[in-house]
Amino acid sequence: MNHFKTLSQYVLALLLAAGPLQALAHSSTDGGRFLAGLVHPVEGADHLLAMVAVGIVSSLMGRRHIFLVPASFVAMMVFGAFAGFLQWSFPGADLWIALSVLGLGICITILAKRVPCVLIYMAVALFGMSHGYAHGLGMPNSASPAFYSFGFITTTSLLHLFGVGIGELCIRQDVLTRWLRMGGGAMSLAGVWYTLQAILDMF
Repeated sequence: MNHFKTLSQYVLALLLAAGPLQALAHSSTDGGRFLAGLVHPVEGADHLLAMVAVGIVSSLMGRRHIFLVPASFVAMMVFGAFAGFLQWSFPGADLWIALSVLGLGICITILAKRVPCVLIYMAVALFGMSHGYAHGLGMPNSASPAFYSFGFITTTSLLHLFGVGIGELCIRQDVLTRWLRMGGGAMSLAGVWYTLQAILDMF
């Protein structure tokens, strides 16, 4: 019951955040800027996998973590995007993005067991900042930081919510739990590939 209560609170927060979308109807320019941010998180498979995985891991942790883990990711993503907008230096950002796919995939494979909560929060914060940094660097020159940010925050939150839904569904049936762990294993392998690519790109 606590799982669904916290999940419903997360859904409500998203619905409240969607209110400003109505204002976009008054400006096609602002709407284009918003759409640019909305699309950016799903343009790369590494971003897509990591953001869904954050939701799954938060569901596996349960209770208040269902809300707090995604919220931590989004908060640090905004900070990272700010750094990206200003083109601050963030050495190894691409490597951390790759490691986020690997690390979150491992957490799903072991159902987030035996991993201290503090470690997960620290990793999620770092992963969120690195993903946000990439969003900030990828902002089109003509885009407004405010509308662009609101776009990728919306998409990221929805992907987290999708991941929570997957986690909540799978942990209630043994067969689906096994499939979830297999999916986590496949994600970990993808993370290894992304990590090797990121390391090679550094040289």
